[in-house]
Amino acid sequence: MQCVDQQRTGMESFCAKSELAKRAGVKTGMVNWEARQRCKDLILVPPQYDQYLKYSKLAHEIYYRYTDLVEPYGMDECWLDVTGREIYGKPLEIAEEIRQSVKEELGLTVSIGVSFNKIFAKLGSDLKKPDAITVITKQNFKRRTFGHWPHQSCSVGQRHNEEAGQLRYQDDR
Repeated sequence: MQCVDQQRTGMESFCAKSELAKRAGVKTGMVNWEARQRCKDLILVPPQYDQYLKYSKLAHEIYYRYTDLVEPYGMDECWLDVTGREIYGKPLEIAEEIRQSVKEELGLTVSIGVSFNKIFAKLGSDLKKPDAITVITKQNFKRRTFGHWPHQSCSVGQRHNEEAGQLRYQDDR
């Protein structure tokens, strides 16, 4: 299993991990000693930020083929607004073209969430990995997000997640 480590306030921690390491319970930001407890066969490699940034830029170039409304979210995620871009197809078709282009041109996989707002698009991209597209619509969002909300959403910190967990929203599927 392979993970990338980084220096963070004097303690080594992870900034990326393989699918095998994820399945073993290794999480982004986890310190190395804790990750080694969860994953005995762990192999650490130094980060290659120059390569990461290069491929991030190349992926952004692919996104700009479909819309000029690209909003970066961190180093490796973006929101794309394809509203009114029907000349390229429906949103799901555009997502599939982007997924295929990134795979063929860059040799990378991407997980894409297609939705009517940013939060559900982000959640959709997190629900299926790697190399997948998840669609969350106004008609299916309750069914698709039940059990995943809010802890797998963007911008929800630990404290808010705990508070929201106490509120329990009703499952009216």
